[in-house]
Amino acid sequence: MKKIGIYNMAGEIIGEESLSEEIVGGTPNQDVIYYYIKAYLANQRQGTASTKTRGDVSGSGKKPWRQKGTGRARVGSIRTPLWRHGGVVFGPKPRDYRQSVPKKVKRLALREALKWKIQEDCLILFIPEQIEIPKTKIFAEFLKKVGYTGKKVLFVINKEGKNATMIKSLKNIESITYDFPDRLNAYTILNTDRVIVDKEIFNVIKDFLGGDDAK
Repeated sequence: MKKIGIYNMAGEIIGEESLSEEIVGGTPNQDVIYYYIKAYLANQRQGTASTKTRGDVSGSGKKPWRQKGTGRARVGSIRTPLWRHGGVVFGPKPRDYRQSVPKKVKRLALREALKWKIQEDCLILFIPEQIEIPKTKIFAEFLKKVGYTGKKVLFVINKEGKNATMIKSLKNIESITYDFPDRLNAYTILNTDRVIVDKEIFNVIKDFLGGDDAK
């Protein structure tokens, strides 16, 4: 059994959740994770980089000087790539970098990423307090007490709850990000050092880890 600590906002362990080896055991499938993250990063590219060829840059197409007899190097146009302000050879042109990823692969990659974090003891649970106004200090002290100060931390919070003040509080802390369960992906999980999950939604993640549709 794998134990996951449950913390209160004072940074104290107040309980544990257990996950069977059947759910989080075994070596994470790095091939699936690599395939997904490679496609995910490709899909983030705008593909709008564009350069001008010798046919696009301004300038005359007339031969600057005669071929022979001047002592200069031969040249056919001032738009040649060899000259300053000339065209670019083999430069980028707008293109679509998008790669299609099957839904099942996305879910499997997320499952393996979560398993990886749990195996490395990089995922904990917390019970958030209801705060009326944004208070960054509460979360900064919480991170300090659990030993996560200065690390890249992802908070996975309940989308249905009243978390506007929590989100505003987290935004003021450098290297802290947040997300909701239905928006999680393998890249956001693995692009952080630690993951902190709201205890209220852990059952959703637990069911996902053990679900047949993620296998």
